[in-house]
Amino acid sequence: MNSPAHSSRSGSALVVTFWLIAIMGLVVIGALQFAVIDTRTVTAQRSLMQARQLAERALAVGSHPEVRRGEPLLEWNGDEESYEARLTMDEGRINPNALIAGGRSQVLNRLFLLWGLKPVEANGLTGAMMDWIDPDDLVSLNGAEAKAYLGSGRPGLPLNRPFQSFDEMRLVAGMEGLEAKQPGWRNFFTLWSDGKIALNEAPPEVMAAATGVRLQTALRVSRNLAGRDGKRFTGDDLRFGSVPEALQRLGVYGPPPPHLSVDGNTRRIEAVGRAGEFQCQLVVITRGKEAVWRGVLDVPRERNEVKK
Repeated sequence: MNSPAHSSRSGSALVVTFWLIAIMGLVVIGALQFAVIDTRTVTAQRSLMQARQLAERALAVGSHPEVRRGEPLLEWNGDEESYEARLTMDEGRINPNALIAGGRSQVLNRLFLLWGLKPVEANGLTGAMMDWIDPDDLVSLNGAEAKAYLGSGRPGLPLNRPFQSFDEMRLVAGMEGLEAKQPGWRNFFTLWSDGKIALNEAPPEVMAAATGVRLQTALRVSRNLAGRDGKRFTGDDLRFGSVPEALQRLGVYGPPPPHLSVDGNTRRIEAVGRAGEFQCQLVVITRGKEAVWRGVLDVPRERNEVKK
């Protein structure tokens, strides 16, 4: 007959055994979960690398000087992979440095109003951009010089020179209000064009701001330029032959202002590669045979340009 002491020891051993089995089970489950996570990480990294390679391939195709819009080479679709390259001219965007230096800051003001800023906000932001670029410390009408930035806890601003990056533009007093109204404002600006706004390349908002016409008029003309496929910046686009012709189509008469053109020479290639849920976007801006800027993105389902 077993003694009470022996029974107690057997019971304790059984409890310890159960605990060891439970702990080993938790270790095995944890190891399996870690393996699953590690496998997913490796798969994600492989997909992201593949997306980058596809974007590089599209960029190589789009960068070839003989390739034109609408050519089949600019797009490829596989089962779970694809790439495409989009060709535009950066003169379809607004160069704030050139406009302000040329005394055409009203174009900026019109654009800010089109995006929903109140007149006092638009005037203030335009003035602050002028004060950022000019070399003096004199405050423009509704502008912002060093005292205004110091009061908001940002000493050392403005830089009193032309913008060198979009990150600098974000620091201008009043830009937070613009970002709230138009988070994608960067898509309408450039720092690398020759300064003139090419009406064949401009989206409706830029076309309206550059010429002073109503947005509805610019939208109508932009639709007419889209050609049969209904999409701008493709191979079948209709094009203005001259600035006077473009202004006439927009209902503007008189001498053409010097900040307008119809075509540009600063080429933008936007290449996107996709693999599964991941995508990579590469942007290269060229003038002649020289690349003047390159942007790269390696984040799934998001788009944030990073200067490289």
